[in-house]
Amino acid sequence: MSHDRRLTVFAGAVVLAAAIAVKWWYRSATVEDLGFMLRPVSALLEWTSGSPSTYSAGSGYAFHDLGIRIDRSCSGINFLIIATASFTLLFIRHATGGCARPLLILLALPMAYVLALLANASRILCCVAAKPSGLLAAPRAHEAFGAFVFLGFLLLAVALLQRALPRHTA
Repeated sequence: MSHDRRLTVFAGAVVLAAAIAVKWWYRSATVEDLGFMLRPVSALLEWTSGSPSTYSAGSGYAFHDLGIRIDRSCSGINFLIIATASFTLLFIRHATGGCARPLLILLALPMAYVLALLANASRILCCVAAKPSGLLAAPRAHEAFGAFVFLGFLLLAVALLQRALPRHTA
């Protein structure tokens, strides 16, 4: 098995194991455990909306002016897992490889984290903006809209990364 093939298999196995471990952990994660995702999103919402939030242990961040609460279900952890895996696989499969590939793979998580925070804050702000219309009042509509926003952010990020990565010429 070639070195590139071994790296691909190893990195893929590590990403898969990490995704399973995070999903397992998430099953019992509390609002406090998810603070690394919820605090920055709350801060972004405060900054962009001008509305202050109030933290309540066990239930999350309440934005009384906006009529919303950011809780465990709003953490964006699933998107973080998917974005990290997508970026890692993109970097693994990148044709140029070489010594930059391991560095890019290590950057996949921080890049996915920033993207998850921006996507999640954008999703929540869009939901707040749509709230008066009642379009997203139904839970399924709210979930579908969230999936649409997250997918849009992921597709845009992957397309930009593919464009930014140098092309390998034989």
